[in-house]
Amino acid sequence: MIKLYICILLFCLSADFTLAQEHRKEKIEAIKVAFITSKLDLTTEEAQKFWPVYNQYHKELTELFELRREARKNDDNSLDEDLEYDIKIVAVRKKYRNEFLKVLSPEKTSHFYQAEREFREELIKQLKNRRP
Repeated sequence: MIKLYICILLFCLSADFTLAQEHRKEKIEAIKVAFITSKLDLTTEEAQKFWPVYNQYHKELTELFELRREARKNDDNSLDEDLEYDIKIVAVRKKYRNEFLKVLSPEKTSHFYQAEREFREELIKQLKNRRP
């Protein structure tokens, strides 16, 4: 009976941890949206066109990053396989550069990629500072 209680407790704790991770990801995404919107100084009309394109871009990149992460877990993951993922990631970025140019000026499109880099660098910096 005690084993059952322990199993239930462990399940609840792991579920709570997973929910906390999801909440953290959502919070980071909300901060990222605000950061990019601020950096690009998007008008309401630009934002309405930009964010659906960005969401699709982000979804495709996230899928590739997850696939690469899974492939790297395998001991037999080769350098060639890793480079193939890099090529696919660059292809998605190029594809969406053209999509972003349809909804933003070339200047704002360039600022978007810069803002995305700045956000990622700041996030990494913040995470490093939190570690003991």
